[in-house]
This record gives sequence, C-alpha cells and structure tokens, in this order.
Amino acid sequence: MNEKDIIKLEIEEIEPVEISDWEKMNIEKSVLRSTSRKKYSPKKWKWVSMVAMLTFIFTSSVIWLPAVANRLPIVQQLLKSNDNPQLQVFSDNATIINQIDESNGTSIELAEAFFDGTIVSVSYEMKHEEPIDEPPLFWNGDLEVNGNKLDVLSHQIIKKNDATWIGMFTARISDKAMDETINLQWRPKDFKGMKNTTLVEGAWNFQLELTPTRAYSRKINKPFGNEQYQLLCNQITEGKYITTLYFEGNLDWDTEFLMVDIQDNLGNVYEHVGTTTIKSDSGRVNGYIEVFIPDSSIRTLVITPTIRIVDEKTLERKELVPLPSFTISLK
Repeated sequence: MNEKDIIKLEIEEIEPVEISDWEKMNIEKSVLRSTSRKKYSPKKWKWVSMVAMLTFIFTSSVIWLPAVANRLPIVQQLLKSNDNPQLQVFSDNATIINQIDESNGTSIELAEAFFDGTIVSVSYEMKHEEPIDEPPLFWNGDLEVNGNKLDVLSHQIIKKNDATWIGMFTARISDKAMDETINLQWRPKDFKGMKNTTLVEGAWNFQLELTPTRAYSRKINKPFGNEQYQLLCNQITEGKYITTLYFEGNLDWDTEFLMVDIQDNLGNVYEHVGTTTIKSDSGRVNGYIEVFIPDSSIRTLVITPTIRIVDEKTLERKELVPLPSFTISLK
C-alpha cells in the first residue's frame, strides 16, 4: 500500500458540485457504442456496459467534494462521491505520480496511476486560468505503452470547482497478464465538450514507469450457448483490479449483444454485467467480460448469459434470448 496523506474532514467544509444531465447522457451513449480510434486496425468495437467504477456514471446529479480536497489524492476525492470497492483497490495500490505540465494557461497534474498486469488507470487534475463555460467530456491525444498506441476504455471528468476538474481514464494494455515494468506516455492535445466543441487546447506530455501488481492468465476453453448461438469462453485473466473473461463465437455485431449475470460461491450477485465485442468475420465476434471480484476467497463464478437483440438503428431492445448457465473456477 502506498503512503497517502490522511486528514480529518469537517462536515461544514463539504460543498456540492453539480453534474449536468447532458453529461451523464453522453457518457451513457459512449458506453453503449463506440468506435475504435486505432487507425491501423480494421476491427470494430461495440460497447454494451462496463464495470461501474470504470465508467463513473453517477446516479445523482450532485456529488459532494470537500473544500479541502486539494490536500487529498484524486482517487480519494472520487471515493467521496462514489463509495466503490474497486476505487478503494485503486487507492490502496496506486503509485502517486504528481507530474505537472502546463500549456496555454492550463495545468494538468498526473496524480496517480495503477497497473494490474492488463489494465492501467490514471487519475489527474486539470486547472484553468479562467473558468470554462461547459464541462469537458473527453480528451484527444496519444496514449502509448512501450511505444504502442492504446485505446481508452473509459474516461470521466467531474467538477471540483469553477476552474478545476478531476478525471480518471482506463485503458487495456494486454489480453495476457504482464509481469514487467511498462513505460507509459500520455500526450493530451485538447479536451472536448458537448457536440465535440473544443474547450481547451495544449501540448501536454507525461511519461512514467509502472510496475504491475500480480495477475494470472490461463486458457479455459469453456463452450456455452445453444444451437443458435455457439460461443466459447477461451481465456481468463485474474488481476487485483479486474477479472476478465475472453470469449468468441457467432454473434451479429450490429444487432446482438451478450449480457451476463454472475453469482459467486459466496452468494454475491453481479447483475447485467456487460461485454465489449470486437467484430471479427461476418457473423462472428471476439470479446471480453470484465468484472470486479471483491473478495480473494471467491473461488467459482456461475455465469448466466443472455443475448439482447436490438434494432440496428435505434438500439432499442427487440428480444432477449436466455442461454444456459456455466461455471468458471478462479485460481
């Protein structure tokens, strides 16, 4: 566990910060469907949903941040607004970076980073000379690990005050667990708002090295589905931060979504866990299911899949096709 400053917060020093309805709406749309930004890759990506922590979609339009929060690591501020055990894992294991770069009157501090062997997450704080009219929704630029460009799986920025925003983004580095130190470079160029408007421009540049926590990858080759949908869960990666089940099979990328409910041997239920799918050949996909396992004593997962068939244009649900449950053992 990294050493972090601990302070006593007073109730009187807590102030509300609003998150607009359009911001939540646009985040939900980006989670529902997104297109890969990899120019060199012909594959298409489809997003149904992700682990709640990764998307940072808040159910309330108001979050509570302490007025003295600038003395806390970014993730501790996020924990004040979203008491999520996965965020606590980040807090317990993240490396404090504190790199600051300034461009065009806006400074960005890369605050904390965590690498679990497959997933990397980075938190940061962005300060402007003057307040901006609308909240930034996402950033454009380059994210590279060991010289290879990555796509960001999720990203959210929330308001701290009129001129300060705190954010966190997550990217997948490898399908198999890595045990070597990585070199990460983040070069944001601009931050966009609603309707793709440019709110902030600059040339920031951050570089750092991250050592992974212990993670495990192994083949499982577990078939599931029915006569119509023949699918295979071919690999599992178990990390401190996330457990990922990889699958492949015959699904129509445009209209058929794989959703799963999961129950573990301790009785915990994970409902409506979504998947990310990559279009392969015609009528076939590769993809993965991500779930946060909160207890190291959990040994088995019973997975109940459902195919959600939607209208190709509106994405409205047309039919749900339940599939037989299957069991996965954890290491």
